[in-house]
Amino acid sequence: MTLKEFKDIFPDIYQVYEATNCSRQKKIKPIDRLVEFIESRKDVNIRLINNSKVEYKNLFRPIITINGVEKTYDVLLSLSQSKSFLVGKAIEYLGTGRIY
Repeated sequence: MTLKEFKDIFPDIYQVYEATNCSRQKKIKPIDRLVEFIESRKDVNIRLINNSKVEYKNLFRPIITINGVEKTYDVLLSLSQSKSFLVGKAIEYLGTGRIY
């Protein structure tokens, strides 16, 4: 998920993101800023994990943990694809309260 998609789909959460220090850290990539923003939220405990134990030719299995409940996706993605996938799932949860 790109920042533009994030802003268009979930404008309320994007405004909260813009108000944090995460959005102003120019030394790290936008996807990493979003990961930091999501994991720093106090209202819900979300962790985004790229499970390297199943690494195969630099492919990772994405795992998201929300309030202690772990959900593993049975797909192997590159690191950047996995981060984007997990950020999309986390923002979907923050915006709707549900995750698929």
